[in-house]
Amino acid sequence: MTASVLAKEFKTLSKEKWLKLDLLDENLFRWDIALMVLNPESAYYGGYFKCTLSFPATYPYAPPDFRFIQPLWHPNIYSDGRVCISILHAPGDDAMSGETAGERWNPAQTAYSVLISILTLLDDAEVASPANVDASIQYRDDQPGFRDRVSQDVQRTKTQIPRGFVYPTQEDTKVKVDMAPADDDFWNDSEGEADFGDFDDDDDNGSGTSGDDNGSEDEDLD
Repeated sequence: MTASVLAKEFKTLSKEKWLKLDLLDENLFRWDIALMVLNPESAYYGGYFKCTLSFPATYPYAPPDFRFIQPLWHPNIYSDGRVCISILHAPGDDAMSGETAGERWNPAQTAYSVLISILTLLDDAEVASPANVDASIQYRDDQPGFRDRVSQDVQRTKTQIPRGFVYPTQEDTKVKVDMAPADDDFWNDSEGEADFGDFDDDDDNGSGTSGDDNGSEDEDLD
């Protein structure tokens, strides 16, 4: 079951523009990923963040393991690249951390939801429970300095971009709708056209009323 689930998720994710996806050593349970931040307002914009996603044999009943390969300055990323995020924590309530089962991993989650959650976390750090205390303090107290530090990491990741690879834009991720031209004959096609003429006849549709029926005769208000 796990292999078929992963094969389907891998095929679906491979179509996304905001990541580059391969298998590590042709192993369906280990994915080689490059995440790309396409929001120009993000401190991490333009980065090519190499990471791995490893799946247990019990997936999707247990969460995968995610790690950034290169160091990344962020309040919720450990020095070894692991990410402190609820969706990667084992299912069930956790009294010690205060996390509820609804915040943690459950079998309805997917690799897609994990990666989207991590991209969201990059720009919406949780400083109350940091994995990197120094980054958390700078994020809270010195945003310009924090962004400068992140910029250094982003520039280093760009050395990992494959030669000839075209970095996507936000526009590339938008769904393009093909608006077919209207068929001029559609409105001229009388077949099946409803005849609304009968509704002009008050006697036929019962909408005719008189002053006697509703008591609306003129009254002398003088």
